[in-house]
Amino acid sequence: MIKKNHIRNPQRYLFALHPGDRFYVATPLASNDYARLCQYGILPDSQPRIPIPHRAATKANMDGKWIPLKNLPKEIRRIQHAYHIVDWHGNDHYGTCWQSKLCYQRELLPPTELAFAIEDGILYSPLLTNSEDDMGTIKAAMNVMLEMVGHCEIWTVDRAPAVPPIKQETVPWEILPAGTRDPSTLKEYITRSTQHKSKGQQAIILDRHEHLWHMDPDFCVVGTQSFWGYVVYGFTDQDLFVFECNEVNNATYVFKGDWDTASKLTKTEVLTGHLHEVRLYHTENWYQTVGEMLTHGNQEVV
Repeated sequence: MIKKNHIRNPQRYLFALHPGDRFYVATPLASNDYARLCQYGILPDSQPRIPIPHRAATKANMDGKWIPLKNLPKEIRRIQHAYHIVDWHGNDHYGTCWQSKLCYQRELLPPTELAFAIEDGILYSPLLTNSEDDMGTIKAAMNVMLEMVGHCEIWTVDRAPAVPPIKQETVPWEILPAGTRDPSTLKEYITRSTQHKSKGQQAIILDRHEHLWHMDPDFCVVGTQSFWGYVVYGFTDQDLFVFECNEVNNATYVFKGDWDTASKLTKTEVLTGHLHEVRLYHTENWYQTVGEMLTHGNQEVV
């Protein structure tokens, strides 16, 4: 039994295994564990699901992690902020501004995208292999489990149930009803997926989504699983499908053609496989560029 907030060295907990042994990170659940797991989107007897990110381990599992490159010269980065000013007459003024900051260059550590399942009262990770090459994945599985329920164990295959959880093909999107024009459905989703961000970041993210919503897409789909926090806006006349994520100072990805095929891939495959048609960074020109692209089909942007 491992009871910690997080672990740094997974090998110290694998002493009973031989190299190449297959095992699960697993734990029997107490009655009070289910409410916590529900917040992460892990439900009893459902198909394996990637936990909704809340803290460091689940965020890294779904979104990856930025590693600062402190050995390289710093670079100028433009960062968007929301502001609230009260003038001399007591009137409130809201908006966003851009600030130049000197920042470390950085590299994205790809997400592990591990899915977890509950079966017969036991929470399971995917099947893992005791090898040096897989230590990063094993560490991620342990830390995600510790974040969600605060404890975990190492279960070898022979201790696992007769029919252990298996990876199933899932579509990580929920299609909003065709012709839905009530923005409250979308706003509720954005609010839930940004609830752990600052109010300033929430305002910036919601403003971008509302801008795309008012461009009159033919349909919207909201992300689940590894795409939690993403919304796809479909503009079928232009054959363009806009992937907008709930991150500030990031990028918008635009796909052309069969977006549904791309949606069945993992986030890593989509965002690092150069499958997108256009990538629009969140800069001062984002609103203008999006408007021109969706109005005139201008795609001369990278």
